[in-house]
Amino acid sequence: MGDARSLPRGLCAALAAVLVWLPVSCLETREPSADDNARRCASCHGDARRGGDFLQRAAPPSDMRGAREPSAAGVGPHLSHVYGSDTHGAVACVECHVVPEHTDTPGHADDPFPAEVRFGNVASTRNRAPRYDRELLRCSDTYCHQNEEPSWSEPRPSSEACGSCHGLPPPLPHPQNPDCSSCHGDVVAENDRVMREPARHVDGNVDVSIELGCASCHGSVNPAPPQDLTGGTDPALPGVGAHQVHLAGSARARAVPCNECHRVPERFADPGHADTPPPAEVIFSGAASAFGGSPAYANGSCQNVSCHGGYFPRGVRSGGTNTAPVWTQVDATQATCGSCHGLPPPPPHPYGYLNPVCSACHGNIAPDRTFIRPDLHVDGVVTFDVR
Repeated sequence: MGDARSLPRGLCAALAAVLVWLPVSCLETREPSADDNARRCASCHGDARRGGDFLQRAAPPSDMRGAREPSAAGVGPHLSHVYGSDTHGAVACVECHVVPEHTDTPGHADDPFPAEVRFGNVASTRNRAPRYDRELLRCSDTYCHQNEEPSWSEPRPSSEACGSCHGLPPPLPHPQNPDCSSCHGDVVAENDRVMREPARHVDGNVDVSIELGCASCHGSVNPAPPQDLTGGTDPALPGVGAHQVHLAGSARARAVPCNECHRVPERFADPGHADTPPPAEVIFSGAASAFGGSPAYANGSCQNVSCHGGYFPRGVRSGGTNTAPVWTQVDATQATCGSCHGLPPPPPHPYGYLNPVCSACHGNIAPDRTFIRPDLHVDGVVTFDVR
């Protein structure tokens, strides 16, 4: 072909006119439009008409074979994962698959159907070893489903999911409090277990907020039950029992500090606090073991405790009518005058054969056997004043 000089003069003029008329943009490389970007990937699988980003639109249905039923291996619960639900946030595609840069990226279109599953960070959280069985269509040992092995081809609605991945509450050492909001209030709404922030659930992070103090898990007006860790308020429950009777004190006895029966933690995660099964571990100290012996809590009763006369000074018995009170019997019948020690106690306590009047030696007691200072009674110290 010759150069322009060999062309007829009229043809050269016509070509020049066309070049002048063409817009500059027609001579440039065309950039993909926003709509093209939204449709990429969805040209082979998924549905470009859905909302969301291009990866969400690309998630089946439909799959590479055109299937749209959740029972199909290429479909399953893709949508509930990539768009999230009432119980969890959106799961990124990269958490289960290699997301390719291009159609010929290794691991994309070079595997047999269905797509290869390669778990990401969330499924592997807390040293999990997640696996996907291509024959059984089941995930196993994933953080996101805990010890459950959910069927990929039999997805369940969110209304049936609560409690399927972990217990309500989870087993020990998780605190046995069924009110999730008491510790996870930033994520779970109070009492009804509705996710306040679904995107912060099943994301690999445990959001705990326990800055409200001891009474946010147990207790009401003070940290002692009721209510117990299950929300119970009946004194017949071991976690409730006579807690308030002890903490309040009475006209005959002082208020008992919590640390005389339990280890009181400085922090929530301290050993012996939330890592033992309910009811709380009983570790006696103070008045309970003031005079030696081996105080214990067994079979629902306090046994061999000095505060109830199970052990008296010098190792003698106290002569009380009920020295092993039942913890859950809260009817004022177990702490009557004489139930912890005799009136008077047996020898070597002075018998008081002339007139067994306690006030003769114990100035804290009035002649009618009422206490002038109840805070000095049942405190592990024998207070007397011989006159």
